[in-house]
Amino acid sequence: MNTKKIAGLLATLIIPLIVTTTAVEAAEVNPYGGVAVKPPAPTEVIFTITNGKSVKQYSMNSLKALKPTTITIYEPFVKKEQTFTVIPISTFAKQSGISPTATLKTIALNDYAYANTLKNFEKAKGYIAIARAGKPIPYDQGGPIRIVFPKGSVWAKFLDPWNWSLSSIEVK
Repeated sequence: MNTKKIAGLLATLIIPLIVTTTAVEAAEVNPYGGVAVKPPAPTEVIFTITNGKSVKQYSMNSLKALKPTTITIYEPFVKKEQTFTVIPISTFAKQSGISPTATLKTIALNDYAYANTLKNFEKAKGYIAIARAGKPIPYDQGGPIRIVFPKGSVWAKFLDPWNWSLSSIEVK
């Protein structure tokens, strides 16, 4: 074979490999880390609130029944604006009979925990997000539910209360 044919053959084989590898790597970049996990079934319990002997459990279907709204916020972990479907934390407080002075311990699937008073969560306009851009939030991207705060909130840039993959709230 002559040099031109070899160069042409190599270009034919190597360029698609480079392009494919780059596209796959770009698609796999996840600002949150982690690996993809199948979403929960619509009726699977994904969130629990425990207030003394009272235990309330929520599936995605029961969360959607709470008449969520949408907000657009600056998401500090991906450093861009995103739209979330949300339910105010105050909605859950009313359903569970939580006193404003009670401490809420929010617990993620990875056992990350953050605690503060209901009064402070409400002052910060805390929400539980159940979807992002109208779609389920993948587990590996902080879902299926998480805590978010709107622009202008006192906790918009305080990252500790932004609990990803929220699994439960314990009332103290």
